[in-house]
Amino acid sequence: MDQIKPDQLFPEQLLNSLVFSVVITDLEGRFMYVNPLFQYKFAHIAPDLKKIHFSDTVFADDIRLCNEAARECIRHPEKHITVTVRKAAEEDDYFWTTWEVSVLKNEQGYGVGIVSIGHDVTSTDSVHSKMLALSGEMKKMQQEQFRSMIGHIPGVLYRCVADEPLTIDFFSDSVEQLTGFDANNLHTSREEGFNTLILEEDLDMVKTAIQQAISQKHHFEIEYRIHDKEGNLKWVFERGGAAQDPEDGNIYIDGSIFDITSRKQVEAALERSEDEVKRLALVAHNTTNSVLIADKQQQIIWVNEGFSRISGYTLDEIRGKKIGFSLDGPKADEKAKVRLMHALNNKLSFKEEFLSYTKSGKPIWLEVDCQPLFDESNNHIGFMAIESDVTRRRNAQMEQQELLQRLTLATDSAKIGIWEIDLAEDKIIWDEKMFELYGYEKDTPLPPYKIWKRAMHPDDLEMMQRIIGQLIEGQREIDAAVYRIITPNGKVRHIESHAIIKKSPAGKVLRLIGTNRNITEDVLVQEKLKTQNKVLRDIAFIQSHEVRRPLANILAVIEVLNNSDVVQNKEIFDHLIESANELDMQIRSIVKKTNNLDGLMAG
Repeated sequence: MDQIKPDQLFPEQLLNSLVFSVVITDLEGRFMYVNPLFQYKFAHIAPDLKKIHFSDTVFADDIRLCNEAARECIRHPEKHITVTVRKAAEEDDYFWTTWEVSVLKNEQGYGVGIVSIGHDVTSTDSVHSKMLALSGEMKKMQQEQFRSMIGHIPGVLYRCVADEPLTIDFFSDSVEQLTGFDANNLHTSREEGFNTLILEEDLDMVKTAIQQAISQKHHFEIEYRIHDKEGNLKWVFERGGAAQDPEDGNIYIDGSIFDITSRKQVEAALERSEDEVKRLALVAHNTTNSVLIADKQQQIIWVNEGFSRISGYTLDEIRGKKIGFSLDGPKADEKAKVRLMHALNNKLSFKEEFLSYTKSGKPIWLEVDCQPLFDESNNHIGFMAIESDVTRRRNAQMEQQELLQRLTLATDSAKIGIWEIDLAEDKIIWDEKMFELYGYEKDTPLPPYKIWKRAMHPDDLEMMQRIIGQLIEGQREIDAAVYRIITPNGKVRHIESHAIIKKSPAGKVLRLIGTNRNITEDVLVQEKLKTQNKVLRDIAFIQSHEVRRPLANILAVIEVLNNSDVVQNKEIFDHLIESANELDMQIRSIVKKTNNLDGLMAG
């Protein structure tokens, strides 16, 4: 820093100016150079200003503004910052100074100091006297040398006569950088030149401010918009004042104009950001979910009321704790913690369900949606997480899973396949047992409906399509049927099917849910029994007809003999009658049991 040479940075006229104070400090605010005017104005504070700090020359109440301007310059080296502060007072002797502050860079482009160029704005008379002194200096030097000096000031300086057209007396060359027009093109009158660049919506306000300054011989400060030569919209800040020249008696307006477009854009961006933050904060405060914000070290800095309600922790209790602290507990999932830390350490977004513990130690399930936060320069600044208590859902899922396991065990034991027709999604769902019943692998490319239609026995297809159609149309709510299918290897299987429908609250059929069971063996057993029963019926027929016919003859002979006197041995004859009647009863019993068997088979 000791190598800085002000005479190589600024023209001699600026360094020795009687109007502008020139100060160079290091980035901490310690003086490295002051020009004679500044030394003269502030000599009462310290004989050697290089031994004190810049803030020592500033009025106590204004030091904060001065330091903020310096910090803003350091953060944004490409910007010029304007700040108006008061001189450190000595009794009643103090005045206002406007400083144009910028960063001094070395050859590598790094900031090594702060350059401040100031002028007294205590009163319009003061401004006018400085402009007179500046005009005196201008008479002592060549025009180009003067413009070179003014070129180091980050703004446009001007003087105009306080007449009706505001005739221009002087415009610094920097007006071309601001407007795109050469100073000579605007060097007629303000009304015909510079004012034509002002937006129509702002023009009356500018004219009014200038006219009030002329009538009251006072200063003014205004912000307004202009269009440059290329049509670009720019914001400018103008400060000026009206005063009478003691030499010619004319009233002049002396002022400066600075480009504040960047500042306005930043302010607009900040306003948008503040509005967005307010909206987010409003959402965060009113949402029933838990919301937390952490810094880039993963330490929690803010939580909403939803977080406190769910976890039991207040903001004061939780502030400073790291994201994921609540995962530690009796049943902590170490793998989940590893996944969480991997995402946080690598600044990745993630959404997952974690087993967490409240302040009271109660375990709860949280669905966590966490996003890393970045600023406009893509610098990582922290994390934001939204958490939902999904304990009830998780418990319901576990109960459903247990129920499904029991159902699966039951269906597997009974060899029952489960199917579903989702009418809303227009799809059919089969479980593994269904594919097995129809003779297909579960990963077959054929959809279930094609398998079902291809396997259906031709004689039963129409019946089953009619039954399913009636269920879909809501004509039936439950039904059962037995039909035949033909497997890919040509075997015929008998399927027993049961189905129910599920409706919406409005009565619309949404789904059909059903079961299939292979009853081929049962059908074969019944058919075998029917065959055996037919044989029995044939035997019974023979017994009841072929055997009973000769018996009928015997009974007829007995009846004839019983009515005659031919029989000598009555005891033997009675025994013969008894045997014949007993045989008749046995034949009748066989016929009755056969008829009962037919009834059972029919049922």
